[in-house]
Amino acid sequence: MDAATRAWSRCIVGGVGSRTAEPLEVHAPAQASDTQLMLALQLLTQEVTRRLISAQIGRLLMMHAGAVSHPVTGESLVFVAPGGTGKTTLTHVLGRHYGYLTDETVGIDGTGRIHPYPKPLSLRVPGAAVKNEAAPDDLGLLPVHPKPTVKRVIVLRRPIGHVSGPIVEELSTLDAVEAILPETSSLARLPRPLRTLADLTERCGPILRCSYAEADDLVALTAALIGEAS
Repeated sequence: MDAATRAWSRCIVGGVGSRTAEPLEVHAPAQASDTQLMLALQLLTQEVTRRLISAQIGRLLMMHAGAVSHPVTGESLVFVAPGGTGKTTLTHVLGRHYGYLTDETVGIDGTGRIHPYPKPLSLRVPGAAVKNEAAPDDLGLLPVHPKPTVKRVIVLRRPIGHVSGPIVEELSTLDAVEAILPETSSLARLPRPLRTLADLTERCGPILRCSYAEADDLVALTAALIGEAS
């Protein structure tokens, strides 16, 4: 319980919660080893995320993405990518300069407002079979702006063998929709799904596609897109 409370510190709110909420149980042995504890916390993160996505079906445009916000303006960069493309590592790097919104699921309403999901970051541990669920505070990530809004959206790629600096290209609306569509959750449950996605690309466009090698390479690009963070 102590480990879960620490990992989820930015998502815990006061009060008794909703009376309609369903209980969520993840078990670990009383004398859990480090690996068993890490596994229990990883399963907890997966289950909370699954339920969060289910609860927002038909309400928010949800994308498999990370996001950070400018600490003063709230303008945010959303970086869309499939698993294993480096979203969490990039969030870890950028979150030391910009407000941490999420490293997993970005939910956006019809006004362009992002609903933060500052879950623990799921970090790979060399030689371990499970990931470590690290609290944002333990990683030194900045708090999020109170009203974060989408400023730019970037689709990430990490091609094998890419060793140069970031290569950025602008996408047309059609290409942007095609690139983002596979990374959405329950898009078809929104009233006008493709129009909603097209509206986002036009409001925050042009949508960019970026091929890169290392997360540090994108710090300067982020500053250029949403502003330098002091």
